[in-house]
Amino acid sequence: MLKIRKGFCCLLFAAVASLAAALPGVDRAIPDFSGEYVYYKDNTFKNESIVGFLYYDEATYAVRYYSPAAAAAKQPEKDITIYFSVNPDKAVLELTGETVVGSSDSADDVDIVNYLHDLFYEFSARRRKAPITDAVKLDVPQDFAQFGGTVTLSFNTRVPIFNLVSIKAVDGSLLFQLETAGLLADSADTSFASFKGVNGLPADKKRAFSKNRSAKSAALRFEEQSLAADTQWTQSMENLWLLGDSALVSMNVISIPAAFAEHPELFKELLIRKSCQGTTGSYALWQHAQVQEKGKAVTVTNVFYQPENGDVTRDFKVLTDIGGGCYAYLTLTVFDSIYQKNKSYFNKILKSYRAQ
Repeated sequence: MLKIRKGFCCLLFAAVASLAAALPGVDRAIPDFSGEYVYYKDNTFKNESIVGFLYYDEATYAVRYYSPAAAAAKQPEKDITIYFSVNPDKAVLELTGETVVGSSDSADDVDIVNYLHDLFYEFSARRRKAPITDAVKLDVPQDFAQFGGTVTLSFNTRVPIFNLVSIKAVDGSLLFQLETAGLLADSADTSFASFKGVNGLPADKKRAFSKNRSAKSAALRFEEQSLAADTQWTQSMENLWLLGDSALVSMNVISIPAAFAEHPELFKELLIRKSCQGTTGSYALWQHAQVQEKGKAVTVTNVFYQPENGDVTRDFKVLTDIGGGCYAYLTLTVFDSIYQKNKSYFNKILKSYRAQ
């Protein structure tokens, strides 16, 4: 059954309530929030590898390296995590303690641990020096010994922690590339520790779905929002409709919190950022995300992958500035295998959305 990406509003409000500066000495347009994490595909290794960073709070971080077993290369699975404590009162990164989990005394593991240390220091220092003071994208050419010399670091404030999207070599090849960003729901959420990477776009399961040609047109309405659908959709809650087990639509209104009252544009960026984050056991595939802005509306498209059950969903969010310090937002989520065979049906519904 299709799962609602539960808690978008709840997680957003909880996040806003826990605003923090995050990396020492870094001025940022959008603050980081407890439980945010990022994972990158690291192409500097011969074997398939990912590196992740988790922000617990301004004094605690985790850095994880994962590589699956490769029988042909006689390479065992590696899963190494370092939990760092830092001094939040310093203007530069100062480690005050660490715990390493999953590392042996082998030379390879020692090298990986040292590499993770270097990345944490280097990414912190380079982000601190990057002139990002607003919600912008920025490419910065730099010399970076760990990545072979001259490279280009691409930043985007919609990415948590370092705001780093990728590192490219002079020839344009990707050395380090964002794979997913997410937010842990609570201390029991194992999404960060369980992630093992994603290759390309995973195929969704085959699913049975057929449009009822005899279904009559029907409008889905919530407050000042409306959507042109049909009688196949059943109302489950005041602001939630289901298309059997195949898709769902929800509508809501969210007020700009006091923390962003003087900078409402940054709150819009925060909404976009949160829309592109995975939740418990569900990973947002950054390379398949799209953000389109038109007038007062922003359409955010994402693909979410749930490796535990093999589900792949296509998620559309439309964020509309309706004035009065409020945003209306629509969510349309559909299993990807169904969406791919019925694009015109779902796209027509999406285009019919109106918010006033």
